[in-house]
Amino acid sequence: MAQRLFNVEGVRLACEDAGAGPPIVLLHGFPLDHTMWDAQIAELQTHFRVIAPDLRGFGASQLADGDAENGVGMERYAADVIGLLDWLQVSEPVVLAGLSMGGYIAWQVALRWPDRIRGLIPCDTRAVADADEPRAARFKMAEAAMQAGNSSPALVMIPKLLGAETREQRPEVEAKLRAMIERQSAEAVAAAQRGMARREDVRGKLDAITADSLCIVGVEDVISPPAEMHEFAVLLAKSGDDDVALVEIDHSGHMTPMENPAAFTAAIAAFAKKCYGLGGTP
Repeated sequence: MAQRLFNVEGVRLACEDAGAGPPIVLLHGFPLDHTMWDAQIAELQTHFRVIAPDLRGFGASQLADGDAENGVGMERYAADVIGLLDWLQVSEPVVLAGLSMGGYIAWQVALRWPDRIRGLIPCDTRAVADADEPRAARFKMAEAAMQAGNSSPALVMIPKLLGAETREQRPEVEAKLRAMIERQSAEAVAAAQRGMARREDVRGKLDAITADSLCIVGVEDVISPPAEMHEFAVLLAKSGDDDVALVEIDHSGHMTPMENPAAFTAAIAAFAKKCYGLGGTP
């Protein structure tokens, strides 16, 4: 694996770029970085070119002046993804996966740049905008992080990010997740929370997405429950499809790539192979 640095409108951003072959782009959740995809990068790079950015402000990526105060909209993060693909000279349509906040960004990429997407994988995410109470909670966390000067206010999310089985039986997953959150900056937390609080409801636009799609959700996910993801998986399904493309991952809550990496990776590998017309088993 190799970290690469690039600039989008004067802002330095970072990504992991591993392997060779058809491209798969992985967009991490909040408040994390590309290392949440470590297991997927290690496995998929044997057959695909895996591109996993640190989203603006997270990991090794910078924020622009004013981002923390004003928030970074999902459209801005999406434009960064396109800027990354342009910089990497990836002109062919890609398979794009996004988890949670990464899913919100993936919607915007697919809606605004449909010609850049061959396949879309929304993972443990939502299509609806926040209601008043969760929207207010986002602004509150943004302010708390800025006052604390670190990402500690976001640690309260951990019990909802992981399934009960993971917390009880796989403490190393929680330890990695906690360390990932702790190393993010207050500014990144504030910028993303303020941006997510203002994100649009895209349910009415999903039928405009022409790329093939696969929705993935953990059976224990309480943030984006399987029933909710099934609703927009139906909206994404093309007329004539025999089945709604939704995979439920056992032994997992919201963080399916970390909680059950083997099952998650197998699902996206099979979908990517189908999108690219590849044979064989990864």
